[in-house]
Amino acid sequence: MKRIAGQPKRSLRIYGDGVCLRSMSTWDQFREGIEGLAKVLGLSSKSRITNMRPRFIKRIVILAVLFQFGIAGYGQGWSSGWQTGWPTTQGGPIETVIPPLGILTGGSSRYNFPLGPGGINFSAGFRALYVDNVFLTQTDARNDFVLIPECDLGAFFPIGRSNSLNLDLGLAYYDYLKNTSLNTGAPVISPDSEIAFHIRTGDFTLRFSESFSYQESPVYDEGAEFFNIYQAALFRHYENIAGITATWNLPDLVTEFGYHHDDLWSDGSFYNYVNHASELFDANSMYAFSPLVTAGLETAASVNNFDHRSMEDNWRVRMGPALRLDVSQFFKVRVGAGYERIDYDSGSVKPFGVHPDDTYYAYAGVDHTINRVFSHSLEVSHDNQIGINAGNLAGTHVLYAFFWRPNHQATLSPHVSSHWFDESFGSGSSSLYHERFTYVLGGFSARYQWDKHWRTTLSWDYRLKDSDIEGDGYGQNQVSLEGVYQF
Repeated sequence: MKRIAGQPKRSLRIYGDGVCLRSMSTWDQFREGIEGLAKVLGLSSKSRITNMRPRFIKRIVILAVLFQFGIAGYGQGWSSGWQTGWPTTQGGPIETVIPPLGILTGGSSRYNFPLGPGGINFSAGFRALYVDNVFLTQTDARNDFVLIPECDLGAFFPIGRSNSLNLDLGLAYYDYLKNTSLNTGAPVISPDSEIAFHIRTGDFTLRFSESFSYQESPVYDEGAEFFNIYQAALFRHYENIAGITATWNLPDLVTEFGYHHDDLWSDGSFYNYVNHASELFDANSMYAFSPLVTAGLETAASVNNFDHRSMEDNWRVRMGPALRLDVSQFFKVRVGAGYERIDYDSGSVKPFGVHPDDTYYAYAGVDHTINRVFSHSLEVSHDNQIGINAGNLAGTHVLYAFFWRPNHQATLSPHVSSHWFDESFGSGSSSLYHERFTYVLGGFSARYQWDKHWRTTLSWDYRLKDSDIEGDGYGQNQVSLEGVYQF
């Protein structure tokens, strides 16, 4: 589902600042956070928490980590980069958690339902959607009108002086008026939902995370995962990812290591060939040579195992330099490139001419803020994703977006992107699945904020897949009008 327009990304996060069992002052700070969390959850009295020893806390943290990884076997999800088999970060420190504005301003006026120093925000909306090619077919397109009630709930609770509890839940239900067989009776869950626990000790930060989502749409949106699905209206799938990221943050040097377990599986047997689990590893180190120039080395690796198609089991590793240029506060550049190796575990593919693939990845992006009214961005990249019809999906991408805000109420956002894909097992496997196709996505979004509660959004998106396999391409228009009320 698309997040309700204008809603910030908020997720369930529990994090502590300054967790260092060697320092009494830091231990007191951490204990205060535990006491606050216990009060919120109603789990224990302050006296019992106060008497807890650091060794016991260590055991609780270890159990929490095991619980996080245990959830990974039940659900799946994250953002776009996980379908590529690589983490999405490209160097630099981990994401900074920004509390809602009510916390920043020192008051609770930003909350619909204030609860102590924190509170809950809730918004509800309704979207009417017209689709001219629901089943993504090259011929005999069938249209439909879709009614989509949706809601978003976000909660923020500070715990102690440096801890907080964040919750985000986005739900939507799709009701097809003409092709009623597509109505599944189940709501979709936003892929932004997350639980995370941050522990800081000196210059180090540990971040344990767990994310889950359920989606039904087979079409591609910017920033989402790409699945080469066609001749279908529904692609019901679950995503879940759990893992840990460690960051060593020095004044001029930031080093990051990460491990995550990724699961993807479909709802039903028709698409069960996409079901797979991945072990994802990444590391990068970026040094700030000056306020304008940051450079370093980035590397990533993954081991990917499919449940029903073992011939696609593979491992990948890549490494290369990265550069960040902050030319000014209005003009920023990011560049990176390197070597990539892809190899298949199963010996059953070797008779078909499948060999290890020595290839590359590269990306370059520019963000330019022209003034308070206009800004735009351009990105060019080449990557290798995990294929679902074949072992690898190589892609070259060009994306451009423009933002125009003529006043405080209105925002216009046109965008266009073109993608050149090659899904195969490599150049030596002519007898196995091989498809080359171009994917173009363009459109615009116009949003108007009527007052502090009401806003409307009108959007249009056009998708075109041009394939070298007859019948596998399609074109689709989507037009939607959305109204949202922020309580």
